[in-house]
Amino acid sequence: MTRIDHVALEIHRFDEQIDLLVDTLGLRLVRIGARYSTGQRIAMLVDDHGFKLELIEASPAEDDASPVKGTDEVFQHLAVRADDVALLHDNLLAAGASERRPPHRLDAAKADTSLVELGTLAVQVVRYDEDSSDLT
Repeated sequence: MTRIDHVALEIHRFDEQIDLLVDTLGLRLVRIGARYSTGQRIAMLVDDHGFKLELIEASPAEDDASPVKGTDEVFQHLAVRADDVALLHDNLLAAGASERRPPHRLDAAKADTSLVELGTLAVQVVRYDEDSSDLT
């Protein structure tokens, strides 16, 4: 069984954007960690209904010019929660998805995860430990 867990955006002005979302929209900052593949900072925010938004700090090379003209954010992935990351990952590959990152551990999130490309969409598969702050 899967369910949508969060949406991730890569953004510029990381700290300023977090402050704006917390102060003006009332989102709660759950944690700040580091991106598995690059070390960029990641923030997980949640609203009162459990919707989660993951913000990924744009790399310094991207700070001068946004990859999408006229915008400051870029969609990164859709995350789905699964009971068994490896099983869903393998099933997605068998159905034609391409592997971006095999199943691995995210210590900061207390989670197991993988990343595939399903059509033109990046999909993260995630399973949280019971004591993960990201589990809402």
